[in-house]
Amino acid sequence: MRFIELVDGSSSKNWDQHDDMAKHAQYAKDIDQPMAGLLRDLKRRGMLDDTLVVWTTEFGRTPGVDGIKGRGHHSACFSSWLAGAGVKGGLTYGSTDDIGATVAENKVHVHDFHATILHLLGMDHEKLIFRHGGRDFRLTDVHGRVVREILA
Repeated sequence: MRFIELVDGSSSKNWDQHDDMAKHAQYAKDIDQPMAGLLRDLKRRGMLDDTLVVWTTEFGRTPGVDGIKGRGHHSACFSSWLAGAGVKGGLTYGSTDDIGATVAENKVHVHDFHATILHLLGMDHEKLIFRHGGRDFRLTDVHGRVVREILA
């Protein structure tokens, strides 16, 4: 199995803004066209059918303001997207309340997200077990369900 991880970690950019969220607008402009180009190129070459593209973040952002222009971390709600490798295209799954503070419908726990990614990569998350300190562990702990509603 192969994967590529792309991280925009240039020292001039700090995606983790707590003091000036307006800077994110420029960062998004810097990356949206290259990502669209990547998806188009994968599709054109017939590689999107068996390439999983995952776009996610560390956390969501609070609906309220930190200081004058910033946002704090908010782990209850955040957006991720998947493309290719058996994912339905053009689907939005789940939503938040009007201010993005709580899940309104179709909550996907991080264990569900991981179980779904592993499934799309051809692995059964319930069988992906490693032993540590005399105990069996899995990435999805004792939880996690494959979110079949997003599968093509």
